[in-house]
Amino acid sequence: MISDRTAVRLRAALDEWFVVVVVALLALTLVGGWAVYGSMAATETDADRESVETWSTAGGFDHGVIVQAENEVFPVGTELTDRPTYFTEISPELEATFRYWYDAPDGDGDVDLEVVAEREIRSVDDDGVEYWAVNETLAESGESGLAPGEEHATDVSLDVPTTMNETDEIEDSLGGSAGETETVVAVTVTMSGTVDGEPVDRVETYELEVVADGSTYAVDGPSPNEAVTMDTAAAEDDEEVTTADSSGFLETYGAALLALASVCALGVLAIARTNGTLAPSAAELERVRTQYEREEFDDWISSGSLPDEIRGRSRIDVSTLEDLVDVAIDCDRRVLEDERAGEYYVVDGESLYVYEPDGVKAANEPPGDETTGSTDLDSVRTDEETVLGDDSSAGEFEHGDGSSSLES
Repeated sequence: MISDRTAVRLRAALDEWFVVVVVALLALTLVGGWAVYGSMAATETDADRESVETWSTAGGFDHGVIVQAENEVFPVGTELTDRPTYFTEISPELEATFRYWYDAPDGDGDVDLEVVAEREIRSVDDDGVEYWAVNETLAESGESGLAPGEEHATDVSLDVPTTMNETDEIEDSLGGSAGETETVVAVTVTMSGTVDGEPVDRVETYELEVVADGSTYAVDGPSPNEAVTMDTAAAEDDEEVTTADSSGFLETYGAALLALASVCALGVLAIARTNGTLAPSAAELERVRTQYEREEFDDWISSGSLPDEIRGRSRIDVSTLEDLVDVAIDCDRRVLEDERAGEYYVVDGESLYVYEPDGVKAANEPPGDETTGSTDLDSVRTDEETVLGDDSSAGEFEHGDGSSSLES
């Protein structure tokens, strides 16, 4: 909760910087209003162009070899399948089956397929630039009326040692080779027909790479059993999808709240300035100053009340509480606070030093009487030897509980 002192200081600052604060609030109002307008113009939802998968295709390779030469590990005739590496000496021929199918959400499709599998020996650089390529058809197949979920298979066979020899012959004939030489089984699928009532005409290419390294060769390509190999790039229709934008809603709400708060603050400031309640009064400022001084000098102040005979002693008015504390220190006395009267006293012999806050002083002055009985503190101190030097006098005060004590 804001303290009274903080509230008064805040009001004083707002009054002093009133024009600057008004300009700032107007700017915030304009910013918030513009943001709300922009959000409303764009609507509370964003119409995004999204690719919606209407149907998809999948294609991949199963591959393997049959052991053809005697060895100490695999018996002749053993079939090795879907391994990353095969041995050239005992299994020179790579057998692969390319499997292809498509899927339609509505289950409605009638397409014709043409599949061509080729062996391609090529030289490319790291950026995919092709320097030369030699192609040889390994297999061709086709099918009419292929339905969704039905699979079409094409078998291919590659003689790896023969391919290695042909690669060496090509490079020798060229006197060398730029880039890196690759060998792939490239399968081109041509699809035409209808899927879910929409016409389809597309061409896809799948590759099975064969990397020969003398006694072994590695095989790498998409597997039909892996869903991640599904190719949907050409089987997507662009549709306009409206999605709720929660972040845009929050931004709109925040901008509206900012504009509303700024307008309300402007209204409150204008009313307070017009009514004269924005700037703190002199009495409020004095009260805050007195509270601050009271807290600052709390160690030197005791609460109580003076009996009437003490009040009748020679009264010396002091202008500030700090000056009164200085007097108490010089006299080796404590400052007494009369909470009911709102005054502060220091009793020293027959002298009564009094600090009366301006608010209390204004309340105690009779109408039309502007005279004060205060005596300047400096003139009092000129008489310090006669007043402060009298240690025989006693100061008596009454505590808040009604009891009285005597201070010498």
